[in-house]
Amino acid sequence: MELESERLCYRSPTMTDTEDLREIGRQKTVIRWLHLPLPVDRADVQERLLAYQPDHVHPLPLFFVIVEKRSQRVIGWIDLHHQSSFHTMELGYALHPHWQHRGHMREALEWMLTYGFVTLDLHRINAWCAAENTASIALLERLHFRAQGCLPKRQRLGDGCFHAMALYSLMREEWRKPYDKTACSQI
Repeated sequence: MELESERLCYRSPTMTDTEDLREIGRQKTVIRWLHLPLPVDRADVQERLLAYQPDHVHPLPLFFVIVEKRSQRVIGWIDLHHQSSFHTMELGYALHPHWQHRGHMREALEWMLTYGFVTLDLHRINAWCAAENTASIALLERLHFRAQGCLPKRQRLGDGCFHAMALYSLMREEWRKPYDKTACSQI
């Protein structure tokens, strides 16, 4: 399955993405904010890629690589995970530092929100992020996510330390509000 927005394509990962994902996973500014130890060994990356393929439980993809159209390079990933109910999931994302601060992740998140609320018929999308990750918090807030609270020392991140984690949430009706006046019939 391949989908796109203005500058980006989103598709299920393939084995040919192994080296690009390994490169992203080696970036200290990326792993700093992630709670998963990212595999850097080729075989481990490929094993994880197999686990991300759609199956009978999740027939639609939930993990996508982000491909920049002009260069055709994999520049990051975006996913929905931890389905806490039939209509609530958590959002995860990472972007190679070279592509950060150019609006790419905002574009990818806007696409994923549409995918989650329209295609998957979700009611709520949550996102956890480190309380000191001000760039991610600002991005979530620009997309109308609301802070739900902060848990001190909730998660061990890439630096090996426990960090306070802020929970942000977006309900379908809050996501639709910016569009209601101009494009309600298109949603």
